[in-house]
Amino acid sequence: MIGQTISHYKIVEKLGEGGMGVVYKAQDTKLDRLVALKFLSRQVSSSEEYKARFYREARAAAALSHPNICSIIDIQEFRGEEFLVMEFINGRSLRSRIEEGPMPVSDAVKFARQIAEGLEAAHSKGVIHRDIKPENIIVTDTGVTKIADFGLAALLNAMETHESGRVAGTTAYMSPEQIRGDQVNDLTDIWSLGVTLYEMIAGHRPFTGEYEQAVAYSILNEKPPPVTASHIIIPGELEKIIDRCLEKKPTDRFSDAASLAKELRQVEIVLENPQTASLKSIAVLPFADISPEKDNEYFSEGLTEEIIANLSRLRMLRVVSRTSVMQYDRADKTMKQIAGDLAVHFILEGSVRKHGSELRITTQLVDALQDTTLWSETYRGTLEDIFDIQETVASKIAKALKVRLTPGEKKTLKRHPTVNTEAYQSYLKGRFFWNKRNKASLGTAIRYFEESIAKDPNYALAWAGLADAYFLLSEYGHVTRRDTYPRSKSAIEKALELDDQLAEAHASLASLMMLDEWDWTNAGKQFERAIDLKPNYATAHHWYAEWLLYMGREEEAIREITQAALLDPLSAAILKDMGIILYYTRRYDTAIEEGKKSLELDPGFASAHRLLSLAYGGKGMYVEAIAENQKWGEAGGDHTEVMLGLAQLLAVSGKRGEAMTIVEKMPQEQIASGKVYRGLALVYAALADHDSAFHWLEKAYEIRADSLCSLNVDPKLETIRSDPRFTDMLKKIGLK
Repeated sequence: MIGQTISHYKIVEKLGEGGMGVVYKAQDTKLDRLVALKFLSRQVSSSEEYKARFYREARAAAALSHPNICSIIDIQEFRGEEFLVMEFINGRSLRSRIEEGPMPVSDAVKFARQIAEGLEAAHSKGVIHRDIKPENIIVTDTGVTKIADFGLAALLNAMETHESGRVAGTTAYMSPEQIRGDQVNDLTDIWSLGVTLYEMIAGHRPFTGEYEQAVAYSILNEKPPPVTASHIIIPGELEKIIDRCLEKKPTDRFSDAASLAKELRQVEIVLENPQTASLKSIAVLPFADISPEKDNEYFSEGLTEEIIANLSRLRMLRVVSRTSVMQYDRADKTMKQIAGDLAVHFILEGSVRKHGSELRITTQLVDALQDTTLWSETYRGTLEDIFDIQETVASKIAKALKVRLTPGEKKTLKRHPTVNTEAYQSYLKGRFFWNKRNKASLGTAIRYFEESIAKDPNYALAWAGLADAYFLLSEYGHVTRRDTYPRSKSAIEKALELDDQLAEAHASLASLMMLDEWDWTNAGKQFERAIDLKPNYATAHHWYAEWLLYMGREEEAIREITQAALLDPLSAAILKDMGIILYYTRRYDTAIEEGKKSLELDPGFASAHRLLSLAYGGKGMYVEAIAENQKWGEAGGDHTEVMLGLAQLLAVSGKRGEAMTIVEKMPQEQIASGKVYRGLALVYAALADHDSAFHWLEKAYEIRADSLCSLNVDPKLETIRSDPRFTDMLKKIGLK
C-alpha cells in the first residue's frame, strides 16, 4: 500500500494495526494536508449487517466536533473494503505514556479532564464510546488528548459478541454492567475513564488478575486498593473523584461527563497552587427555617450567609460560596452525593427557629466521605446572642477540622459588625432581596440597606450592601452606570472608612476603579487586598480574572476564573464569564462548552446565548452565531445590543447591505445616549471601514464607556488592530 494513491489520498506509511484493521498515514493531494486512513477488516466489508451498522455508527461519530475527539472526515470504499478518512494527529497513544511509568499527577488530571470534556460532547449527541482505554486515547505533541475510534468500538464489540457469544471489549476497562451484558449508557464511559485515570497515576490498573475471568470477578465484587496505596500523594478531592468513577452501581457515579470534567478542572487549580492542596473543604447548606411565623426566610438565609462569611476568612479552609449552596437542590441525595456535587469533604447543616427575639439554632457537622457526624449542637438565646453563636459555630468547625487559626483570624471571628439587632435584621433583608438580582428586588434591597443605616450609621456592612445594590442596578436595572457608579462609590468609601477589613468593599472599589476610572494599577491592588482579606470570596476572584484579562495576563485570568468556579460551582454567571475569557483568548470550542454548561445551570440565562453567539462567530460558524444572537434577544437581552450583534455578524459574514440597513435604522436617541458607540465601531471594523470604526471608538472614549476595557483582547477588532490609531487608543485608556 505504501506509495499508492487511493482516490486523492497518497499513502505515506503504516501507522499501526489492530482489531478493526490497518491505519496508514496519507497525504490529501486536494487540500494538501496529512490524514489518517483506517482500512476496516474484511469481516466488516463482507457482512451487509455489519456494513450497515458501520455506516450508521460512523455517521454518528462524524457528527462530533470537539478539540478532544479525533475527527472523522470521510468514508470511502477501495476494492470492496471500507476505509475511514480521519484527522491525522501528531502524537502517541496514552498507553505509550503509561508504559514509561506513573506520570505526574497534574498531567494525569489534565488528560482525564480533556477526555471527560470530549465524552461530554459525544454523550450530548447520544454517542457512547464503550471502549475508553489508553490505546484509544492519543496525546498530541502539544499535550492535548484526542479520543479515537468513536462508534467503531461499539461496532467491534457487537461483532465479537455475536461471533463468540461472550461480552466483547477490553475486560480490564469494562464497567460491571458491561461484564454482566446489561444494557449500557454513558455512565459506562465514566467508569472506563476512572480506570484509565487510576492507571495513569498509579502505573497499574485498579482491577487485576491472572486471567480474564479473575479480572471480571474483581470488577464485579471487589473494591480496588486506594490509588494512594502506591505511595503517591494526591489531593483528597482527586482520590474521591476516582472512587466515585469506580462505583459499582452506575447511579452512584458522576451523573454525567460534564460533572466529572468540572471537578477535574477544579483539581487542576488546586494542583497549580500547592498551598491549596492541603486545604480542608466545606459546604454550609441552607439552614432550614422552622419558625412558627412564615416571614423569617430572610433570617435563616442570612444566618447561613453569615456563617459562610465567617468561615471564608479562614485561609486554611475552602468554603463553597453562598450562591452555590443556596441554589443547590439536595432533594433525595445522600451526604456523599451532595459532597461530590459541591466538591467538598465536610458539610454543615442545621435549622433555625425564630419566634420574636427568641432563637433556637441546631447545627450538625458531617464528614460526608466517611458518612459520620463529627458533632452536633443546639444553641438557644435571643437576637442579642446571634453574633456570639455565629462565632462559636465557626470556631468549633475550625477545631473539629483541625484548622489552625492565626491570631488575626481569631480576632476577626470575635468582631461584631453592629450591636443594633434591628439594623442587623434590616441588613439581612437587604441581602435577601439583593441576591434575587432583578430591578424590583434591587430597589427593595436599597430600601432595606438605607433602613439599616438609619438605625446604625456606623454599620459598615450595610454601607457595603448599599454600594453593591447600586453597582448591580446598572446591570440588572437598565440604569446607566453614570447614574449608579457615583452612589456606589460614595457608599464604598463610607464602608471602608468605618471598616477597612471588608473584602466585599475592596472588591467593589476595585471594580469601579477598573470599569469607571481605568485606574488599572490601583484596581489590581484593591482586588489583591480583597482576596487577601477573604481568600474564599468568589466574586473577588471572578472580577480579578477580568482585570487580569484586560492586562493581557491570559493564563492567570483563566486560573483565577477557575478558582472562582471552584468556590462557586453552581454559578451560571461565573461559567459564562469563564467562557467569555476563553473567547477573548481565541479558545472558541472551549468557550462554547462553557456557554452550554451555563445554560444547563440556568436555561433562561440570556448572557449565555450572547457568549455562544460570540464563540460561534469567532469560529466562522455564522448561521449558528446568528441563531444564538436571536436566542439572546428572546431570552431578554438588550434589544439594541442584540441588533448591533446581528449587524456585526452580517458584516463579518459578507452581508454588507443587510448590516448597514440595521445601522441606518438605529434610533437616534440610542445613538445620542452613547449606549451604542462601541457596538457601531464593531460593525464598521467588521466592514474594514477604519475611519468610521475609529470615529465611534473615539465617541466611546469621550464618555469613558466601560466596554472599552476589553479593547486590547477583543477578536472582533482584529481588522483594525494594525492601524496606528488603535495603539493610540490603547495608550489613552491606559492599556498600553
